[in-house]
Amino acid sequence: GLDRIDAYLGELSDHLCELVAGKDYDIISSRRPGEKSAIVCLKHRGGMSSSDIAKHLQQEKIIVSPRGDRLRIAPHFYNNSEDIERVA
Repeated sequence: GLDRIDAYLGELSDHLCELVAGKDYDIISSRRPGEKSAIVCLKHRGGMSSSDIAKHLQQEKIIVSPRGDRLRIAPHFYNNSEDIERVA
């Protein structure tokens, strides 16, 4: 049910954060218990624009959303860990 979907989305977003932790991105979204969600917002440390990153990912058939200087990634129940690894 919904609880399983919520837990799965949490796993996917945690996996994404683990993968980008050592890369050129700051994780903007809170990851604290009770505050985190499946939506992850990232900001490139090198100043690469979120629009440019989104365009590049879109060419790879990966849909994310630029939001100002942040990149919004919102995994859903139809995504899997391989999808997350492609984003990272």
